[in-house]
Amino acid sequence: MAQTGERKKDLGSVLSIGDKGHIAISAQCHDHVMYLAEVPAKTFFTDFNLNFEIGGLVGKYYELDGPAGGYDSYNLEVEALGGKLIYGENSMPTIDFRQPLIKNYEDLEKLKNKKIDFYNAGRFPMILKTSGSMVSGLCIFCSPFSLAVGLMGFPKLVRAMKKDPKFYHGVMSFAVDDVLAPWIRIQNEKTGNLMGIGADAWASVPNLSPKEMMDLIVPYNQRLEKKCNEFGVITMNVTADYCEERLEKFDEKILHDSFDVQIASMGGNPALFLVMGRWHEYPLEAVRNYTEKFRKEGKTVSITAGINARLLRDGPIEKIVDNVKRFVDAFGRDHNLSILLSNVPADTPSEHIHAAVAAAHTYGKLPIADNLDEIEVKIPTKKPFKEWRIENESVIKAQMKEEAKEQRCGLAGLLWQQMGQINQNEKFKEEYADAKMSFLYNLTDQRYSALITVENGTLDVKHIENDSDTIKNIEVDGSIACTASLFFDFTGGKISKVSMLIKMLTGKLKVKGMKNMQELAKIMAL
Repeated sequence: MAQTGERKKDLGSVLSIGDKGHIAISAQCHDHVMYLAEVPAKTFFTDFNLNFEIGGLVGKYYELDGPAGGYDSYNLEVEALGGKLIYGENSMPTIDFRQPLIKNYEDLEKLKNKKIDFYNAGRFPMILKTSGSMVSGLCIFCSPFSLAVGLMGFPKLVRAMKKDPKFYHGVMSFAVDDVLAPWIRIQNEKTGNLMGIGADAWASVPNLSPKEMMDLIVPYNQRLEKKCNEFGVITMNVTADYCEERLEKFDEKILHDSFDVQIASMGGNPALFLVMGRWHEYPLEAVRNYTEKFRKEGKTVSITAGINARLLRDGPIEKIVDNVKRFVDAFGRDHNLSILLSNVPADTPSEHIHAAVAAAHTYGKLPIADNLDEIEVKIPTKKPFKEWRIENESVIKAQMKEEAKEQRCGLAGLLWQQMGQINQNEKFKEEYADAKMSFLYNLTDQRYSALITVENGTLDVKHIENDSDTIKNIEVDGSIACTASLFFDFTGGKISKVSMLIKMLTGKLKVKGMKNMQELAKIMAL
């Protein structure tokens, strides 16, 4: 299944990480982190400073391309509204569905009339004080349908969907208009994050059919997208993951229909998530058959490929390594691929995670080798985490502190995720070896703007405070000034050249150094 061609970049891949020189691998492993560090669940999920600190250590231990901490993103909004949680010993808390917040129309009206203090309710303030995201630069939220499940319970919500549509639409409207849009706006104001990712595991195949999701869930994902675009945040909902357990029931048509739902829930971006299903056993050619139409049009398709949780825990190592190899061989050369260790079970052997990371960094070294069968993966032998932590914690914490100072916020973070890999491009390094240029993307309604510099064959992106004095005193070769919403519209190709010209004439889009900005566009196209 080997392919040729350069690996492309776009904003659809939320796990891309700058200029590491290899395909990124990250982990959804809060339970495992808590287990390794021997921290009680109640402490781990209520002390987010500790959570993120330990997650950072575990990320370094496994050499992941980002921290490994995280929180229970399906619970926060429900808890803030008054929902009760149940804590286990070695697992994240779950909503107490014996006491749902919404059982009838009267309960819905009570919640709609309740004033939500987004700064102080539940664990919201912990999110805001710790920058709030499991992945740098992101607002994390529970998607509309999964939030509605948290408010009602899955059986009752599905019953309302099919038997009482007025009730269903009332709950979904409440989730979007009264809870999620305001909460995402608060996160944006406090952190400067411009992209939001919604967790939506309840809306998956075979829980629901693709048609049910397209007809009854996608409109609310898009409604949330539209509301958040108004204040400059792009939202993407991870809806319609294909999770058919019975291999004999694998259906390529249903898979492709679920991909249609995913793209419709991702702002129209061709970005696919292969996360919770048996992707170590599903045929990957079925995915390539779907993405072929985009590739023929020259469009980048982003794929987040998940290593199955049971495979990670049970092994064997050889099968884990082979699974990574399959993903890289199928998608690494002509898709924007990132690898995700999916919901890592608490008691997963560390050797299994070391193997997955080594495989991703070896097979995923850019540019991807033509024949991965010729590549040898060397799996490191490491001490148990407890011993490693004793020996390395002080040094790693100091390193993490320095890295935090270099963290790129707002638009700079998003741009670096996608543009950082240009530094690995030999053509760029050769053509711009003697160049010295700077560019400013000034998002007028946001906390941060982005300063891009090109000097001696190296590109960098930094965030700067978006106040008038700072912006006025920066000397650059080219700049664009507009709202975040307008910026994402024209960079996403949603505005015609005529509309752009009108916005420039009316002052809504201000461009200085047009010729130099065209040079930046040339760099970004490499």
